[in-house]
Amino acid sequence: MKRIPARLLLAAATAVLVISPVAALDVDWFGGLRLSDGDRSYLSITAAHFGSDHREANDLARHLKRPGEDLPVLLFLAAESGRSSRYILDLRVSGLSWWEIRGRLGVAPERIVVALPRDPGPPYGKAWGHYRNHKKGAGAPRQMVLSDTEFSDWIGARVVSRAFDVEIAVVLRARAGGDSLGQVVVRQQKNRAAAKGAARSEHPASGPSKGKSRSGGRGAKGGL
Repeated sequence: MKRIPARLLLAAATAVLVISPVAALDVDWFGGLRLSDGDRSYLSITAAHFGSDHREANDLARHLKRPGEDLPVLLFLAAESGRSSRYILDLRVSGLSWWEIRGRLGVAPERIVVALPRDPGPPYGKAWGHYRNHKKGAGAPRQMVLSDTEFSDWIGARVVSRAFDVEIAVVLRARAGGDSLGQVVVRQQKNRAAAKGAARSEHPASGPSKGKSRSGGRGAKGGL
């Protein structure tokens, strides 16, 4: 059998990591921090989502009091504002809330709160209602202030939604029910694995019949 050069194997493996952020998860990331494996997976997904490399994400996390909540917001604000992650970290360490930092960076609230078709329920419905009314032009918008946790939840819900193809409102409802975003990620990983297993059972790995197209398994949208 013809041997495949090692450099080609390495290139193929690298391509998989670039194409599939979820496949690139490494629970050894953020080692030494008091985080669950689910939280590490969530932060790994978030770092990949915002294009932050392993070393940078680890370094930033170690300077944050609540890396599980704070790192996603920091990376989001850096991406939105074009300012460096280190500059935003310095603002956070100085004692400013994420909402205050958002204002200094000039990031509009509408870039945080997503326009959903329905009220996601408390505690997120207030921000959702404000965004909806503002978009409809219902008078001058009053000041909307998100707590650090609410800010983090909105960003995290968007990241998890994109990574696992679930509705943002579903992720927010899970958070409102007491699940951490790390727990949501673990559940979605299990749902995805179960869906792949079911697809393999329905369509055993055999060559396609002549003259017939190969049909793939249906990907399940993970529910919580």
